[in-house]
Amino acid sequence: MHTSPHPQPYRRTIFAALMEVVKIDLIVVPAGFVVAIAFWIIGLGSQLPYSAIPEWAFALWATVSGLSVSTLGFDFSLAPSLVTVGLWLLVAMGAKRVARSTAADSPTESDEDPGGWWALMGTALGTFVVAYAGPLLVVAILVGQATVTPLGFLRLFLFLVTAVAWAFIRVRGIGDIPGLAVIAGDTWIVAARLARRMLWAAAALGAIVLVVGIVIRWSDVAGTVQVYSSPVAAGIGLIVVQALFAPSIVYSALSWSAGTGVSIGGAGASSAFISSTAPVPDVHVLKLLEGDYPAWTAAAPALLVLLGLLCVILGRDRARDIAAQSWLGLGLAIGILFVALEVLALFAGGALGPLGLSGFGPSALTSALAITGWIAVGMAAGLLLIRLSGLHTEYSEFDEDDEEDVDYEDDNAGGFDEDDSEPVADDVVSEDEPR
Repeated sequence: MHTSPHPQPYRRTIFAALMEVVKIDLIVVPAGFVVAIAFWIIGLGSQLPYSAIPEWAFALWATVSGLSVSTLGFDFSLAPSLVTVGLWLLVAMGAKRVARSTAADSPTESDEDPGGWWALMGTALGTFVVAYAGPLLVVAILVGQATVTPLGFLRLFLFLVTAVAWAFIRVRGIGDIPGLAVIAGDTWIVAARLARRMLWAAAALGAIVLVVGIVIRWSDVAGTVQVYSSPVAAGIGLIVVQALFAPSIVYSALSWSAGTGVSIGGAGASSAFISSTAPVPDVHVLKLLEGDYPAWTAAAPALLVLLGLLCVILGRDRARDIAAQSWLGLGLAIGILFVALEVLALFAGGALGPLGLSGFGPSALTSALAITGWIAVGMAAGLLLIRLSGLHTEYSEFDEDDEEDVDYEDDNAGGFDEDDSEPVADDVVSEDEPR
């Protein structure tokens, strides 16, 4: 007979989810007001009304979460990605605590009620998402001047779904997810570690591409701040602003290397294959997108292939694990990498004022696919090299020898088995003597 779960776990679950959302809001909303007040003080020369403070505060919250905002006569849909990553981590950690407390209330599924565990977990995470997204959308649209666009809602949806999915997998793994339970735990662990290694390596490669570009075009980059009335203050301000957009800038460098490039205000794209003469604002990294490039920059996609190759073959233990999971583990890692890059691509483009930033960023449709494709070629080549070198066979033989040694030791561990062996001193010590 089917019996419904006791309502008390649901009440505890909903209350726990609401409390986590309140904790996040108590951090995010005051921080947004602090930033808005700072901007209001800077803009006092324009005699801005006090009503601009809450408008800017909630507009910032909306933009960071992926929504589009129209204020001060400009469209803002290019999120400050470093702040977005910080907010994502805050939401993900809150969802993780909710999932952990729910798992403690119902650690396993019941045979009599197999849907009870999923109902409880779904209630927890669903309450968390609704309680966070609901007030955000209300204040963003009514106060923060957020506009209803499909891209904005898609980014907000992915922002929340990826945070909740990460939290759930960290707490429960993939064994509870229908369709993914067939994947062995070892395969998932190896694939997740490989994907994480690829993401960090890709970030490092993007930073290296930026540094090389700055060195090559140092005169153009250094002369950027000279157009401002106070070059020192402008330089410091531009560095801070660029730091806030650092993840998007690094991803744009990867898109540039992959050949899909970076669009500049709808006036064409700049990539390793094609240069652009479209005007850009006087910002350091944007100066790297205009003008001609040396002919050897056309080989930039080879860096992504080399990246995938090295991440697979470096480290004998890691290479052994990857070879053991074969193509399934490699394909799973490529899938995780593509999802992460696609989410980054959606947040790396948008509008941020006039001129070259009216429509700026890499293509969300093709950049993640191209970057993943080049890296996947290197990963496949790395796995083939491991197989051709016989490294996986070598480790398999070592594993078999280790198992035989363990079996031999287990069979000959007589000195420690009280049932099958006698003390070694029984033939020396008399039974009448004290032991």
